Amino acid sequence: MKIIQVAHALHPTDAASRQLLNMDKILRALGYETEMYAHRLDESLAERVGLMGDFSADPEDIVIYHMTTGTSFNRWVWNYPRKIVLFYHNITPARFFFGNAWGSWLKCLRGRHDLKTIAKNTFFAWGASEYSRQELENAGIKRTAVLPIVVEPETYTMRGEDESVLRYKDGRLNLLVVGRGVPHKKQDEAIEAAAWYRDHISPDIRLVLIGNIKPSYEKKLRVLVKKRGMEENVLFAGQVTDEALCTWYRIADGLLCLSEHEGFCVPLIEAMIFGLPIFAKLAAAVPETLGSAGVLLSDTSPQGVAEAVRRTMADELALARLKKGRAERLAAFSPENVKSQLEADMKEIVRLWQA
Repeated sequence: MKIIQVAHALHPTDAASRQLLNMDKILRALGYETEMYAHRLDESLAERVGLMGDFSADPEDIVIYHMTTGTSFNRWVWNYPRKIVLFYHNITPARFFFGNAWGSWLKCLRGRHDLKTIAKNTFFAWGASEYSRQELENAGIKRTAVLPIVVEPETYTMRGEDESVLRYKDGRLNLLVVGRGVPHKKQDEAIEAAAWYRDHISPDIRLVLIGNIKPSYEKKLRVLVKKRGMEENVLFAGQVTDEALCTWYRIADGLLCLSEHEGFCVPLIEAMIFGLPIFAKLAAAVPETLGSAGVLLSDTSPQGVAEAVRRTMADELALARLKKGRAERLAAFSPENVKSQLEADMKEIVRLWQA
């Protein structure tokens, strides 16, 4: 028996891809024979992962599909002649793209439809959070479980420093927003909150936007920055290297996440690793990932966010509580715990497959 993981696309910097790669490493450590395939593949992974054109599986092999959105590759999955195991990375509800990104709107709409079809050919499924697991259950899959995203602290803390980032450790309050730039991630609301903080609390604030931003959305964000006179307070860092990302986490004062939809939200864990206070919108899977490691924001108005940052950063007891919460959440999401969960689930999967 082999455990074969497949995906539409794999890239070393993508969270879903890293989960597949980390699961392969854990499965091998547990003694399973494994293979990985992708329809589209970054060349840096070519020695470890095969292309779907070379895919082959024996009847006793178990196939795990990592689903991220609506693609033509989903048709291969629901036409696969045997039942599969599904890892659902969550699909952004299409309504968040309506009117601003029609291509993404269609892909997400298609993905939600495809999930219902793929569910019929699935005998076990994981979600990265309870929020995602419930979607799988609602799709009709009888056996589901939560398997968090694998985040290894050592891969971050052992990174070197990026000298070009260190110059921003200059006494300003550095707030990071980490993740791709699309409207539902609400980088615009983060800019408005930073503007309110500058105007009413202190001018010494810098908002750092890390991650690729959809060009049409970036144009709107830059117009907003100019309108608010925030050119000296907002930094568009773009896609950064791992070293630069870790350096930003080291010199930052906090992480801001006003996203309306997250299936897990890896940046929350990354910020915990570096001991940062986290301010996050009460939405989707964020509360269960964050737990007591950060401040959950029900009021995401510019004033509400800015005042929450001000109050927390000035309150030693609140910061101590957050530090305790970070330790608890990092322990819960430790690679050892995820490995134990995967080991137990695989025993159940093999039992079901051989029954």
